[in-house]
Amino acid sequence: MRRADPRRRPALRPWLVLCALAAVLVLPARGEAAALIEMRLHGAPVRLVADRAADRVLLEAGGMRALFDLAAGSVYVGEGRAVRRVHARYRPGYDELPYRIERFGPGPVIAGYVATYHVLFIGEQVCAELMTVGWMTPFVDPAIRALALLEALAPAPGDPCDKIPFAAYAAAGWPLIAGKIDHPTIETGKIAFDYQPRQGELTPPATFEEADLAHLGAVAKAAGL
Repeated sequence: MRRADPRRRPALRPWLVLCALAAVLVLPARGEAAALIEMRLHGAPVRLVADRAADRVLLEAGGMRALFDLAAGSVYVGEGRAVRRVHARYRPGYDELPYRIERFGPGPVIAGYVATYHVLFIGEQVCAELMTVGWMTPFVDPAIRALALLEALAPAPGDPCDKIPFAAYAAAGWPLIAGKIDHPTIETGKIAFDYQPRQGELTPPATFEEADLAHLGAVAKAAGL
């Protein structure tokens, strides 16, 4: 039997080298950048900036601007020059409906990233199809929680397939595209992890008025939720 030469180093597989290089190029240095997401939710254009180190998310949609300070349990809602602070915390559990997500294989390249094809079920009923990227979750988790906070304000639908919570879509990774084949609910046009926030972009304002949860309803509507 032929023995391997102990002095000979095993050759690196090309796909491992490419994956390692992609991770170095795509992922930001800790504390130096935020995630920038440009997407459509039910057809509404939405811009998100998520800083996982500060646990803050900026959401801009339809003339509304909302800064989620998730760690402090505050949302600063701006429309025009008026800024209001709403006390609200994300409470897990809204998306805990009888959803099941199964992986069906590799997906296409969307917005510059290789996606994985999943199908979302309730029992044996197909509710939606998803193209997701699993490794993105830790970097975009604040954005998922901010959207889930807004969705939790609305009553749960009678048929869970009619309005699937964003957190359910994101259970297997960030959804680049999700929904029906001919009518997607979620469409991610751009996602980057090297975004440098503008000065003060993610800083809570010094002056504001206190407000109630009703003001978050307007943000959710503008964001297509």
